[in-house]
Amino acid sequence: MTSVQRSLLGALAGAALALGTATAHAQADDFPNKPVRLVVPFAAGGTMDLFGRLVGGEIGKALGQTVVVENMPGAGGSIATGNVARSAPDGYSICFCATGSTVILPLMDAKLPYKVATDLPPVGHVLRIEQTILVNAEKGAPNLAALVGKAKGKPGGMFYGTPGNGTSNHLAGELFKIAAGLDIGTVHYKGESAAVLDLLTGQIDFMVASVSFADPQVKSGKLRILALTGPKRVSAYPDVPTIAESGYPGYEATTQVGLHVAKGTPQARIDKLNAAMNTALKSKELLDRMAASGVSPVGGTPDGYAAFLRQENDKWGKVIKQAGIKLE
Repeated sequence: MTSVQRSLLGALAGAALALGTATAHAQADDFPNKPVRLVVPFAAGGTMDLFGRLVGGEIGKALGQTVVVENMPGAGGSIATGNVARSAPDGYSICFCATGSTVILPLMDAKLPYKVATDLPPVGHVLRIEQTILVNAEKGAPNLAALVGKAKGKPGGMFYGTPGNGTSNHLAGELFKIAAGLDIGTVHYKGESAAVLDLLTGQIDFMVASVSFADPQVKSGKLRILALTGPKRVSAYPDVPTIAESGYPGYEATTQVGLHVAKGTPQARIDKLNAAMNTALKSKELLDRMAASGVSPVGGTPDGYAAFLRQENDKWGKVIKQAGIKLE
């Protein structure tokens, strides 16, 4: 090969490399240039769906692109979470994941088709859904102390309901049982709506439900909130104390929701989605809806959410082991 040919080949290789680099930068810079899919692991109409749509809409405004919500319920959220884990690593598929499918189920089921730490890099911590201890307004205990006293007076004779085994509501109830030293039975239902029917008819003594779900039943006079499971009171019910305030300091159990994408998604795109999320959480309309529904915005960095998930794994791993919770 002559020196001229070598020079020509070198020039062509350099041009190809420059073109490839320029193309890669262009792809990163114009992301997203088509609609983004936000996968919600629950059916339409619930709290997760409502806020998935509200948050998705605000993220879309920040990105200047449409965000399409896709409901994919089933298996405690693992179907949707697994779907995003298997999606193309391009940032166009995002999971609006609760810690039920990113923390609790992985602790209970080693056979899940995804590993959160390796397959689902976090985009950021979106929000916290406050939960309640909810009783029948006519037949239920007047306050948390009375509920605990009644339960201790009849070991094994009381029951509480959850919207499903392994849900954050379930774990909140088990943590309360541990904190208060209660011997009470647990009844699992297929959703909050099914559980509330038995609460209204007196088949169970209380249930753990989100503030947004409890709100219409409380306002109708059928149910009453005894305590909140979160770290602080909510503006929707300023007179209702937290469980921690009611004699169990350190108690905290809420539904945490974050955004995740598929392994291999470019960091630049994750950072862009994170910036859009944090911008969305400044929306007055969104913040007003959250406050009225007992939902708290969080925000922050991908690394901050990853660290939080590690803490949640440690916390709920101990609860699952102590309570002897198993998949049904």
